[in-house]
Amino acid sequence: MGLEERKKLLPAPYTVPVLRWDSEVVAGSDEICAFLDERVAEPLLYPAEHEGEIRRLERAASDLYWVNGWLSTVDAAGFERWSGARVRKYVSGGGAGVGPRLLFKALPGSVTSRMIHGVAKKSYLATLRRRGAELGGETGAACLRLAAERDTAAVMEEARAMLRVFDRELQASATEFFCGASEPTAADLTLYGMLERWLGNSLCPGLNGPAQPSVIDGMPGLSLAWERMHERFQRDCTLSELDDFADIATSVGDVTWSRKG
Repeated sequence: MGLEERKKLLPAPYTVPVLRWDSEVVAGSDEICAFLDERVAEPLLYPAEHEGEIRRLERAASDLYWVNGWLSTVDAAGFERWSGARVRKYVSGGGAGVGPRLLFKALPGSVTSRMIHGVAKKSYLATLRRRGAELGGETGAACLRLAAERDTAAVMEEARAMLRVFDRELQASATEFFCGASEPTAADLTLYGMLERWLGNSLCPGLNGPAQPSVIDGMPGLSLAWERMHERFQRDCTLSELDDFADIATSVGDVTWSRKG
């Protein structure tokens, strides 16, 4: 089963993460965090005494999503470091169809690598334009602006400027987590998801690499938070045994729970 077919087994808009908990289906990291706080007493992802601040930081971390994608997909070096080898393996194994597989075998590796990146880049820029039109407002405008951007250095500096805000918050915290929390909050988890692609292996050792390993250089608060979170999740939640998500064989079903609904 190809990637596009597997995507259709997820609820619209066909992205992850999606949580299935007994009869409930929850989509989106912020929704999943809110659902877990409703179902699991401790540790709270939105500690009551800092709930407003945690939600503010969570939203700010979510704003990194599009620059994160740009620097790991549109940027050729970032794409190669993060998933170039994995995508080539997918194409050469027939995951993208017979035609691309035959081309992959017939052409030099340098040519197929450029072709693969070209397809990924075109697809991501199209997504930015589509989501920009759909979302509107500041977020939509940011997507449309990134869709027209071609300067990696400019996007990198934009990302670093956003990350410095979190670094200051973390340096001011009494712990390695936001607001002096003893365990990761929803904001820490959202930020970690962005850093895992830039700095880690997306919890798929041997399959993915760090897209932008220097993005938090000179940010000690973020560096400590990243190291602690990555060690914890790499140990407890590695995804390398999912075998390209072949375990998703039947439809997850429609979303049944939403705090926004």
